[in-house]
Amino acid sequence: MAGCSLSLAQQTASASDEEESLAERENDPTASLTQFKIQDIYTPAEYGTNAQPNTLQIRPLLAVRPQLFTPLEQLIRPSIQVVTVPRNKGATTTTALDDFQLLDLFVIPWPNEKETRFRWGIGPYFVFPTSTSQFTGKGAWQMGPAAAFGYRGIPRLQIAGLFQQGTSFAYTSSHSVPVSSLQIQPILSYQLGRGWYLKSSDSTWTINWRHKTSTDMPLSAGLGKVWKFGEGYAIDTSFSGEWMAYRQFDAQTEQFALRFQINVLLPKVEL
Repeated sequence: MAGCSLSLAQQTASASDEEESLAERENDPTASLTQFKIQDIYTPAEYGTNAQPNTLQIRPLLAVRPQLFTPLEQLIRPSIQVVTVPRNKGATTTTALDDFQLLDLFVIPWPNEKETRFRWGIGPYFVFPTSTSQFTGKGAWQMGPAAAFGYRGIPRLQIAGLFQQGTSFAYTSSHSVPVSSLQIQPILSYQLGRGWYLKSSDSTWTINWRHKTSTDMPLSAGLGKVWKFGEGYAIDTSFSGEWMAYRQFDAQTEQFALRFQINVLLPKVEL
């Protein structure tokens, strides 16, 4: 009986460790972890309007092993968004498809990840003007560089970041405005055990480089848990709140937002 109890305890501990490992990798933009993420971002309060915007975001991530023509590990992440946005300063809104985004990171195998607990990658970033409404999207084709890093050298703590620079080079309308913006996503997460974690990883800072264009720097805090089911997959669920810490030249932007996320993790799926 003692041997059976010990075996059961070891299995439970092993499952808990795997849940924590998945939680760390899910919050690492450089991790080799195929995912299918869906999140809803509801904004009950927004500067400059009485409307309550909402964003439904579908963001899968495909991990690709090194190949003959791409000798580096590759992470491909498309982003599709259906947004509900204000039409004016009142409560009227429009729901439409937003611009399509594509991130393609190549993970650099130096320095040694096992020794340094540090990973980083670089690659291209694209924005395609797929918006279906005049109230959404930028009406511009954009591209630029992207970079990401993840550091797990401190027990239970994950420190990471994602940088994406988009610059417009072609437009869908004569009324489209040139775009040049840097998006910075600071990522912090702390493992509480048994798959539970705290995080500040959902906010994206946007710095527009053109003269007198907006800068927004929100902050977020949330709680999540990884639920392991059988062999080969798990589900991550999380909830977080986000508030605008700093804004400049932006008359209409979020004041406070709530994020609800569900993410199917497929650690054994890698092309």
